[in-house]
Amino acid sequence: MRLKFIHMMLLMVIMGGCDDNVPDTRAFQDEFTREFMQSTAETEEGYYTFESGTGGYTMLFPVDATLDEGYYYKQGDVIENISFANDKKEDYNFSSGARIKYDSRSVNEHIDINLKSLSRRVSYEGEYDTIQQEEKTIYYSKNQIDNTYYFFGLVKSELNHKAVSYVYTVPCSSEDEKCIDDISQEEDLIMKMMSSINFN
Repeated sequence: MRLKFIHMMLLMVIMGGCDDNVPDTRAFQDEFTREFMQSTAETEEGYYTFESGTGGYTMLFPVDATLDEGYYYKQGDVIENISFANDKKEDYNFSSGARIKYDSRSVNEHIDINLKSLSRRVSYEGEYDTIQQEEKTIYYSKNQIDNTYYFFGLVKSELNHKAVSYVYTVPCSSEDEKCIDDISQEEDLIMKMMSSINFN
């Protein structure tokens, strides 16, 4: 994956200089984050395609988000932890971010155990919605603790042991109606990102 990125950057240099051709977005202006982007072109408006350092999966990644290099952890091609913060939108009353774990071990076949572990991370005691897609299953739920909203789930491949757990946190600065409306919109975007996860 990183070799592919190096080739892309070399091509931009040949075409007229790296600095002039790198998009003016937070994702590409951050040196660490841009290593994981498949292309300088947006996959769809507002999103690039992120490719895991393990090569195990891809997903949509907000153009205004940056990865936390200090949090990043990778164990061969088996496990990878990432965290990203999404820049606060001018019209929103909050900032947001996610912590995501990729795992390709056979332990992922024990869905109940994995969901219990995920629930403990967000102090959740309820059930999960199940969304069946062509080659994966998404287990999804949400929780609110004080003014912090948690949207979380597990995306499990139907073809192998690979899985991604996803915890998206949105601290809301107020309880007014505008903030609640923004939270609802944010949930739609979170589901969009989770649904975009494709295993390689």
